[in-house]
Amino acid sequence: MEASPLAGKIPIIQWFRTTIHPVVLITLMLIATKVYASEPDSLLQQKITITIKPTTLFKALNQIGDKAGCFFIYDSRDVKSDKRVRLLEWNSKPLHHLLDQIINDTLIKYKVIGKHILLYKPKPSYNKKDDTREYNVSYVQVSGRIVDKETALPIAFATIGIPNLALGTVSNLDGIFTLKVPDAYVDSCIAISHIGYTPKIVPVGLLTSKTSEIFLEPSFIAVQEIFIRNIDPRSMVSEVVKKRFQNYIQQDIYITAFYREGVLRNKKIVSYSEAVTKIFKSSYRSDSRNDQVKLIRFRKMEQAKRRDTLDVKLQAGVKASLDIDIMKNLPDFLDPEYTQYYDYSRSDIVVYDNKTAYVIEFRQKPEIAEPLFVGSLYIDTETLTLLAAEFAINPDLVQKTASQLVVRKGKGIRVQPQKISYRVNYQEHNGKWYVNHIRGEINLRVLTRFWPIANTFELFFEYVALQLDTTNVKRFAKRETVRTNEVFSEAQAEYDPNFWSELNYIEPEVNISKALPQLKKLTSGNAE
Repeated sequence: MEASPLAGKIPIIQWFRTTIHPVVLITLMLIATKVYASEPDSLLQQKITITIKPTTLFKALNQIGDKAGCFFIYDSRDVKSDKRVRLLEWNSKPLHHLLDQIINDTLIKYKVIGKHILLYKPKPSYNKKDDTREYNVSYVQVSGRIVDKETALPIAFATIGIPNLALGTVSNLDGIFTLKVPDAYVDSCIAISHIGYTPKIVPVGLLTSKTSEIFLEPSFIAVQEIFIRNIDPRSMVSEVVKKRFQNYIQQDIYITAFYREGVLRNKKIVSYSEAVTKIFKSSYRSDSRNDQVKLIRFRKMEQAKRRDTLDVKLQAGVKASLDIDIMKNLPDFLDPEYTQYYDYSRSDIVVYDNKTAYVIEFRQKPEIAEPLFVGSLYIDTETLTLLAAEFAINPDLVQKTASQLVVRKGKGIRVQPQKISYRVNYQEHNGKWYVNHIRGEINLRVLTRFWPIANTFELFFEYVALQLDTTNVKRFAKRETVRTNEVFSEAQAEYDPNFWSELNYIEPEVNISKALPQLKKLTSGNAE
């Protein structure tokens, strides 16, 4: 194939260079509300006929839920969902007796709200005089683990929130989330959604006891079931860009956001930073240079002891997250000036938060020699709003990005990028959309002269909008703001598992949370 005259002439990863460069520096030197067991009500008293073949308790509960028209929620530490269930013929007997038999644990109680049944073990009683928790808190903490109903695997990056409050969070890589809900809304429900799954509404009152598992059901749509626009994928992407000023928020807003970043070396964490910020986010007609960040609370922890001098640091900060709002700062695969370098194809139609979305895949043209992007766009079938995107530097060419990625390095060090990927998710508020979750991941191999074994580094940064406010929005005074790529200072303190108190945040993954107590906290503070 004859090389395209365009090959080699495009600026190397134009958006990558101008948006998040530099990223890496390499140097040598709740109050939980008490849950009461309710007497078996009409749902638990209903008579059910079912045949359960030998299987796990997890699958048996799913089968019973489908038959009885209900949903089970439980903590897998209380309800052993991997326990085997024997063959059982159940003929027109009450549901709660069936549950008693297959769970076979007299400590498990049932609580019913609507069509949901919470399976739980009551907390031990305690003497309030000896309780050291705060009494004057004005929120309840709800926790859960989002799980695929068919596979029992955790669902990462599910959106969880109370829509009419514009309050929410996302699940982490383990599917776990925590959300602090104002007392006034304890009788409300949280909405849970994820691309490719049927959304779910769960009463807050079911989630205030323990980290219960919440099952989302995969949703599949036959293409012939909906009207498909007579439009080619490239034109569809062009329409998305043209409609962005009518589909996304066209006013200045405040966003309370949680930001975190971390570095793992050879699968072991060496640094971890977190911050709750208040962001002045300008209209989507502006670019992110007009956005401002004010710190509320922050901390930074690093490995207490270093065995050598090789160090990799992530210098992304909140700024990188704000810049990766791709509807505000168009990347190459959306920018009309550069879309000529990409091929686009429509690959699927999926459910996304009670909407149907086209999945548009894109990849750089094969004749382009420089590393560009590959990924998927999720586009609302009715409004042509970009709802989410997943994209990465072309894995076949990612190693060519080393010079773009590394700020400086010591002599004898060679950096080999292995993976650079991003995901962006948007949320609706009063008919308009705004960015609510961003995550970036960078994997590297670092080779050192005279040392035969390469070190592997995994770097990530993550942003989630916790709450949106449109009232009396104005720019912050300059003295209140921070440089958005330099959030964390060097004050020393000890690790505190209750650091965030009443503030919402993203739960660290299990492998990180186990390591945090061994890290030395370098930064801790309230900044507002």
